[in-house]
Amino acid sequence: MTLLERFSQMTAAAVVGVTVALGGAAPAAAQDDRPELVIAVDNLWRTLEPMIGFSSSAYRFNLNIFDPLVDRNYLEDPEGTGYVPSIATGWERTSPTVWEFSIRQDVLFHDGRELTAEDVAFTLSAERMWGPESLARRGRSFMRNTVRVEATGPYTVEIETAFPDPVYYRRFTDQIGMVVPADFAGMTPEEYGMMPIGTGPYRVTEFNPGDRLVMEAFDEGWRGAPPASRITWVIVPEPSARLAGLVSGEYDFIVNVPPDQQEVFDAYDDITLVVRSIANYPMFAMNTLVTEENPDNPLVDARLRQAIVSGVDRDLITEALWGDATFVPTPFNFPEYGDFYFDPERDRMWPYDPERARQLVEESGYDGTPLIWKITRGFYPNYEAAAEIMVEMWAEVGIDVQLAIVDNFSLAYERPFHLLNMSMGSAFSGDPMRPLWIDWGPGSNRVGAHHRTWVPTDRFLELGRAFEREEDLERRRALYLDLVEEWETVTPGMYMWRNVLIWAHRADYDWVSQPNSGMRLYGDYLTVN
Repeated sequence: MTLLERFSQMTAAAVVGVTVALGGAAPAAAQDDRPELVIAVDNLWRTLEPMIGFSSSAYRFNLNIFDPLVDRNYLEDPEGTGYVPSIATGWERTSPTVWEFSIRQDVLFHDGRELTAEDVAFTLSAERMWGPESLARRGRSFMRNTVRVEATGPYTVEIETAFPDPVYYRRFTDQIGMVVPADFAGMTPEEYGMMPIGTGPYRVTEFNPGDRLVMEAFDEGWRGAPPASRITWVIVPEPSARLAGLVSGEYDFIVNVPPDQQEVFDAYDDITLVVRSIANYPMFAMNTLVTEENPDNPLVDARLRQAIVSGVDRDLITEALWGDATFVPTPFNFPEYGDFYFDPERDRMWPYDPERARQLVEESGYDGTPLIWKITRGFYPNYEAAAEIMVEMWAEVGIDVQLAIVDNFSLAYERPFHLLNMSMGSAFSGDPMRPLWIDWGPGSNRVGAHHRTWVPTDRFLELGRAFEREEDLERRRALYLDLVEEWETVTPGMYMWRNVLIWAHRADYDWVSQPNSGMRLYGDYLTVN
């Protein structure tokens, strides 16, 4: 029986209110005293296929559906800098370029079939992830350096890399390592993404990306029975409607509380507000290229790009908009790296200095040509408010930036533009590999695809290739610092602040957030009082 046939069987059973029991009739439903949660969200992603649904709105719920090969324990370390077993119970490097993963036994998919090494091997295969015609295009960036994935036994998987990588295992957290069944190969990603089968604590029973996602407890999962019997994620676009529904008891959780509404919650003793800075950084990329659409681009001069950074008091803006909820980062110096890479005392190369900004503007020969900043309306909290303040600061140093606020990212990507809104995640390998090299190096969106805002320098490429191949940690850190310096010298973008997410939920739940948009609703992450 194919995966599509098995899921059709599951769905038919759910419609008549029974639980599928492979090999026999479904038992009568037992009384379930666990709560049914309703979570009001601003949107749902168009698919539940984890590598296609590579977005913050999908990541809210997909750790409840899927299990990653390797996990992070946010209960013991709020930044998740440590790595712990999940579907893989252990991993070791058996040669400089070969890793062996031991796969947990007695793990069931939502349809009752046991997970084996073949499922893990397919999940990380060239067919799905890293080959030239792979199903998950983004996997080619995250799994480059991979040359072989093979199930070497019922519960062992070998992965071979083109060159030694001492932190290779770390990439299999989050979406990249979420295990899907091997016979997903018989379906298109779109088919699978509408009704996926995973091994997580909840199984999908209904999905309409324009309306709601419903999942039910999967008590046979290897983690044990989750604390909720059913979770419904329902789209409620207006923040005020989400708040009203939480107050009335219609919703148990709401997401994306606007920063300026935090004080409203002080009046409600039965509501808990959760404010959390996360491993994501709103920023803008600067278009450093001369193109047919923009033949006279003033930002080809690095001095003008440096003036843009020096002309903005980011600390003042961030404090005004966020208070002490977050901070302005030094580029690629993030706390989620852990103590080895993160240095809270490191200075920015281009701090706020309006006099220097004026001098750089003059040296660049900038003639006052308006610079267009494309911004997607309402996507990043406080982004547009910050942009308006920045425009005034730039005007004081002689730079004319004009905001072009559009309704979606497709319009934002339309050229011409000089500055482009985006945010950059960094929770990937516990070091700067993803945000600095994968997200700005060859094959990244900054180099191609929608963004196409810069061409890495020869020195950036040389340092990046050396960084990803270096096994000695001290030399690896030195290469990282050189790579950051080269990025800052070129100045292809500017980081604004560490992002902040705000949730609210009924006070009779204890919930542990994590430093990203994920909402784990199982185990010790969620307790019902």
